[in-house]
Amino acid sequence: MSVIWHKVWFDLWHNKVRTLLAVLSISAGVFAVGAMFGMSDQLLSTMDAAHQAVQPSHINMTVDRYIDRNTVLSLRNIEGVDDVEPYNGTGVQYKIHPQDDWKDGQIMMRDDYEHQKFDLTQLKEGRWPEKDSIAAERLTAQYFKVDIGDSVIFKVGKTEKTLPITGKVRYPFVPPPQFFGPAYFFVNGPGGERFGIPDGKFGALLVRVKPYSEERAKEVATAIKDRLGKDGVGVPAVVYQKPDKHWGRFYVEGLVLVLQVLAVVSLLMSVVLVFNTLTALITQQTDQIGILKAIGGTSRTIVKVYLTGVMVYGLLSLLISLPLGMFVAFGMSQFFLNLFNIDLAFQVSKQAVTLQVVAAIIVPPLAGLIPVMQGAVITVRKAIASYGLGGDFGSNWLDRAMERVGQRLLPAHYATALGNMFRRKGRLILTQLVLITGGAMFLVVMTVSSSMSHTLDIDIAGRGYDALLGFNSYQRIDRVIGMAQSVGGVKKAEVWYSHSATLLREGQRAKEAGLGSDVNALPTGSDFYRPFMVAGRWLEPGDGRVIVMSRETADRNAIQLGDTVTLDMHELGKQDWRVVGLYQNIFGGNLSFETIYAPQEAVFDAIKKYNTGEQLYVQTYSRNPADASAVIRQLKSLYEGRNIQSGQPWTTKEIVDGNKGIFDILIGMMLLLAVIVAIVGGLGLMGSLSISVVERTKEIGVLRAVGARSRTIIGMFVMEGLLQGLFSWIVAVPISLLISQQLAKVMGQVMFNANLYYQYNYAAVLTWLVVVVVVSTLASILPARNATRISVRASLAYA
Repeated sequence: MSVIWHKVWFDLWHNKVRTLLAVLSISAGVFAVGAMFGMSDQLLSTMDAAHQAVQPSHINMTVDRYIDRNTVLSLRNIEGVDDVEPYNGTGVQYKIHPQDDWKDGQIMMRDDYEHQKFDLTQLKEGRWPEKDSIAAERLTAQYFKVDIGDSVIFKVGKTEKTLPITGKVRYPFVPPPQFFGPAYFFVNGPGGERFGIPDGKFGALLVRVKPYSEERAKEVATAIKDRLGKDGVGVPAVVYQKPDKHWGRFYVEGLVLVLQVLAVVSLLMSVVLVFNTLTALITQQTDQIGILKAIGGTSRTIVKVYLTGVMVYGLLSLLISLPLGMFVAFGMSQFFLNLFNIDLAFQVSKQAVTLQVVAAIIVPPLAGLIPVMQGAVITVRKAIASYGLGGDFGSNWLDRAMERVGQRLLPAHYATALGNMFRRKGRLILTQLVLITGGAMFLVVMTVSSSMSHTLDIDIAGRGYDALLGFNSYQRIDRVIGMAQSVGGVKKAEVWYSHSATLLREGQRAKEAGLGSDVNALPTGSDFYRPFMVAGRWLEPGDGRVIVMSRETADRNAIQLGDTVTLDMHELGKQDWRVVGLYQNIFGGNLSFETIYAPQEAVFDAIKKYNTGEQLYVQTYSRNPADASAVIRQLKSLYEGRNIQSGQPWTTKEIVDGNKGIFDILIGMMLLLAVIVAIVGGLGLMGSLSISVVERTKEIGVLRAVGARSRTIIGMFVMEGLLQGLFSWIVAVPISLLISQQLAKVMGQVMFNANLYYQYNYAAVLTWLVVVVVVSTLASILPARNATRISVRASLAYA
């Protein structure tokens, strides 16, 4: 073994604490890079790949009456149509056990499961549905705890039908059931007749165009709508879909943005940690460098010795952080992708591995090159003379100022701790850089999470109702409200009118089929709902034909405030309406099918229908969720006793809890990332302080030789660590105040296309203070305590 390897091995093995600290410091940064870049790389790419694999349709059209197969086939002759595939979907009520309440579900029917073309439904277990059986969507089966061989009870009209589950399928467009998504069941053509779907008839179409473009898709949709119109078939809804981008991207794009920012910060922190560790090591072994040069060692030899040691540190850190980063990135990605019904076999992000290797093998030698070169060119006399107790502390105005401050404000031994803090100014700056960065990013992430929660709370506060119930058909408003007010606990009730509509832009009606929408007509002066407004105003008493629409829909179609649009309500006619407000659907996401809000009186005047509605909203006296649940279920029983059929009753809390689920997970993930950043920063402080204690073992020996007690010595080092931690905390807080608002704004634009309601997390300020105090104490007290146990003779002989 060469002299270089003897020296490297001696340094590694006989200074185990220092080796462990150096490896952990590098590992923390490398792990953060691997976990964060690995997750951000896998999430969106896997989502898009899964979306593309099911051959997504470009257009999804709903027709207002069933059409036969020949009509569907004739649409293939339209210019620009690549192919057309029909399907059926209808709402249904179901329950798993006879004693359960009825719940809302969805029945899907594909024309030929063996020869699907678009939006592929995949068989995962069992067999495809037959005439007397159904298949359950696998997320439905997993969440509602049903399996092959179980039966589901369906309510069709006034009759009940019990059908066995014979298969599990994956449907790529099912919303997560834990986040307010309904249960999905699949039938074939003959099985669909049990639910009122005629065999061989279809109520919806999947269309692909060639060559694909958004404009081309809209032109083809218009042509299909015109062709169907000649047969008296209306198209109440048209939804456009990008073939290369997953529909759920918007949920995670904001998280990926934060991941990438934190990954870059973690990488920079890793570089600083390496530089700091090497600077401390070279400073500690300056006398050894002098001895090596005195016996003939060249500067080149010195560089080889220490850079080889650095590369060993990097390799050891890579052994720890590489597999850990892989598994954490995979685990987090798998959890998130499962919410979107996407399988993820174990895989490794090549990008993340490359960055980890660079961060562990290449970055440490580069980061350590400056201190190593400084140590290599030092003269023998200066190298040997520089090793001592005091160094050059006290030689400048800052040192003298700190000494005076310490003497005036602190006991003698704590004043020494303040001076020691500034003894190695370069190391102090680097340690503070890591700590301040870690603290600032922790506070920023916590503040973004608070801003997201605050925004959701404001959106929730706009809901003045406590429960709702949808009817299966339109009902007289006065009759429904009169019955509701007869039930104890009901403070106020109102009924909304809702109808599907096609939104047509002014000036482009000849080119486009329009966008599928629902018009919700609210009673004048209603305070039951106010969406998250981002432009214009909400509905006001006295309004005529005005609407409030989604900002996403407006932006996508170049609609501005004050523009006039046409709402085609099909059999109820077309009317022009003026856009007075834009809202952002916090829970709904960037969907093509949006809700439009309008004054109820204006809608009734336009369609010449009055006193009718299908959605009952109730406010209770107590505003308590439990009371609201009891009231709305009592109302359902009352209405059904009067032969008024309704769907599943919901309380506002149930709706909000279901919709908030995805954002709770996002916030939880961000908090996890904040903890990772905090750990990296804490390890940086721990490594710096611990190495500082180790290199001053001889100083500890001198102090003990002149009578200093172990408790006093430990107190000095603890005070030094606390001062460093408190100083970094004082600086990190104002920096986070400057950064967090801008990042919250970016997150809001990415996720909601709107600015978040900013709310700084002051509780996180106290949390980070506790973290730095605890870490500072542990970082200094443990090695200092070990050092005081060494005998005076061994301490003075330490090198």
